[in-house]
Amino acid sequence: MGFRFFDPEEIDGVTPESIKAEAKALIAEALAQTGQEVDLREGSYTDALLSAGAYQVYKAVQLAPDLLAAAAPGPDGGPYLDAFARVYGMVRAPGKKARVKVAFTGAPGAAIPAGTWTVAGDALRFCTLEDAVVGPEETVAVEAEAEREGTAYNVGPGQIDRLQLALSGVTGVTGGQAEGGADIETDRAFYERIHLLLSEPVASGNSNNYKQWARECSGVGYAAVLPLWNGNGTVKVVIAGEDKLPVDDSICAAVAAHIDAARPIGAQVTVASVQALEITVEADVAAETGTEAEDIQADLEAALQQLFDAMEVGAGETVRYNRVLALLLSLPGVLDCTQLRVNNGAANIPMGPEQVPQLGAVTVYTE
Repeated sequence: MGFRFFDPEEIDGVTPESIKAEAKALIAEALAQTGQEVDLREGSYTDALLSAGAYQVYKAVQLAPDLLAAAAPGPDGGPYLDAFARVYGMVRAPGKKARVKVAFTGAPGAAIPAGTWTVAGDALRFCTLEDAVVGPEETVAVEAEAEREGTAYNVGPGQIDRLQLALSGVTGVTGGQAEGGADIETDRAFYERIHLLLSEPVASGNSNNYKQWARECSGVGYAAVLPLWNGNGTVKVVIAGEDKLPVDDSICAAVAAHIDAARPIGAQVTVASVQALEITVEADVAAETGTEAEDIQADLEAALQQLFDAMEVGAGETVRYNRVLALLLSLPGVLDCTQLRVNNGAANIPMGPEQVPQLGAVTVYTE
């Protein structure tokens, strides 16, 4: 009786019955060659033996995806990815809690103890980190920290607007811009960072070294290195979040401190966030009968976002007018384009090495 490996793609279709049927077919083929006879009917002694064996093989086959994921973890490897990375001394970048200045107003002398909870929106809570007292100006600013890690807590000015529990003498709460919140590094981002380490040589403070140092920090999904950007010995590291968009100053400061502790002596390092350049698109199109402008607009937004996502951070790629036009003309229901405006013009949009495209308003008119 032969032995074979199961293809991972067919594992979902494997059952104890299919394994037993395959085993019976192999036995019958072997018996036909020797002229011997064995009772393989349902309920026979041989059938009972094959049923028990097939079930054990079935259980082993079901473990195959987990064994494969553990041996060669991919972009969705989860804990297996963490275990694989530890072999190379790498750990997943942790999440980080946002911090914010919260202004309390009220009667002079009103006490605000450390641990006071303030709230933004429906459920985002921020806890004060120090005791404070409302001053004679009837206000005091207190440092507060988010309850949990994550970018969701990077709320804008004024969004923190109330206390969880009333405080005697306090009449109002207003939060500033919360910064520094970062999500735990995703499987895909961690996988890409591991791949970068294994595929691009890292040594002695080369460009790849700086990329690795930057991406080890919470909130950094992409990094580009601009060597000699301001003369000999200078290095600029441009960073972006996992969404390829700008990060706040606190993340830049954390990356700068991390690189400063690891960099070669003598290098002058500057860390900066990418800057978003908004790209707007307006188009007049001839559409097939029954195709609505809203459908074309949604498809164009998705296609442009995919185009921007594929652009490399730090490469200074140009947003090409003809590329946008080609995307538009390839969409379902579009017969022709009579006018296309990208950032109110009909020309390429050059991007600097510190810029990334950010999709703005997309408007489609049908004739």
